[in-house]
Amino acid sequence: MTGSDETVGATVHEFATRFGEQSFEEAVELLTEAGREQVVAAFPDEFQQGPLDPTEALSEYWWGLYGQHGEFEGIGAVTVGDGVAEVELCFANGSETATVEFEGDEVTAFSFSPAYEVPEYVDREAFAERDVIIDAGDVDLGGILAVPEGDRSFPGVLLVHGHGLHDPDGTVGASKILKDVAWGLASEGIATLRYEKRLFDHEVADENYTLDTVVTDDAVAALSRLAEAEEIDAGRVFIAGHSQGGMVAPRIADRFEDCAGVISLDGTPDSMVDPDGLAWLRYSMEMDGELDEEQEAEFEEMRETFRRLEADEYDDDETILGKPGVWHRSHRDCDPLVTSSGLDSPVFVLTTSRADEKLQPELAAFRRQKFEVWQDTDLPPGSRVEFYEHVGHYFQHGPTPVAPSTLYFGGNVAGYVVADLVEWIHGVCDD
Repeated sequence: MTGSDETVGATVHEFATRFGEQSFEEAVELLTEAGREQVVAAFPDEFQQGPLDPTEALSEYWWGLYGQHGEFEGIGAVTVGDGVAEVELCFANGSETATVEFEGDEVTAFSFSPAYEVPEYVDREAFAERDVIIDAGDVDLGGILAVPEGDRSFPGVLLVHGHGLHDPDGTVGASKILKDVAWGLASEGIATLRYEKRLFDHEVADENYTLDTVVTDDAVAALSRLAEAEEIDAGRVFIAGHSQGGMVAPRIADRFEDCAGVISLDGTPDSMVDPDGLAWLRYSMEMDGELDEEQEAEFEEMRETFRRLEADEYDDDETILGKPGVWHRSHRDCDPLVTSSGLDSPVFVLTTSRADEKLQPELAAFRRQKFEVWQDTDLPPGSRVEFYEHVGHYFQHGPTPVAPSTLYFGGNVAGYVVADLVEWIHGVCDD
């Protein structure tokens, strides 16, 4: 480094150290006014819970990194270029490189560019993929069929998105939950089909915006497309849904009628939100659940909204939480527990909790209660219900507490979760 580079390098190192040690206000002091604006502007919109200031943006980044890599341990390599530096942030279980821009010896920007990484349990030589088209009646949906290598028929699993996930991979930030599961299963002799959600590239009129239109009907069509593939054993076709997809998975199986098994990846047992059970909302607003006066008012407003939904006090064409009333009303007809109990095929329910027992006791209790409800349900023979601690809603293993911004930095579905899915699917097929 030149003398000037050494000065810049020292500034970058100091800024990164303050960030890593959670001295966010002190880190902001090293930012120019334009740099403070840039930090806020650069923070990804999909992970914002509300308006951010620079200190809050840095905090959200940090908690995202902590959730992915564990405790901060120090600064690694610092590389200074023409107006841009790269600094390695080292954590207990990995590292991440940040880009720091500067003018003179002042920091003008701070950002990350995380990328998806293929899980270690995936063997790309074990399967091939091809694009397929799903005829959903009024529209065509693009899909990706992953088929294991070999000259025999394979069991097949259809993967259904959760709420807000639209592309075939289930992309959120640099994480891809459906791609991880698809490739993990395909590496172990199980074919998979994942597809684009109707909302990915098609408009749905408000009056038609229901669970069946947006989720159920398209999934039934996709199951038919999977069963028709020449490499698939039509008698061994499974449905696996994540979150909202897991909630609707029993209904999809019931409509299709020929499912070999149903997998609910953290699907809720109740399609209606309990206005008195909003621990998940409180802790999504603040990590420790301690809300200020403004946040508390917002929380109570949301509680009232969910009370109205539960009481059916709204019109079909009224917009609530960004969705038409007909959408919310369609949830009332979906009963995952009753439908699951009436199926002829077994159900594998995977529930999660990555709550901090001390910091977030109500959230931890809420997560465990969901597991217990599923566990107490009279499910068909061969069914299984599991509770995965230290595993988040997107099935990534890691420390607690976990922030939504963790997904921005990638990560993968835990290998042991995929192994459990493989074991159960093969077990059902062998019975």
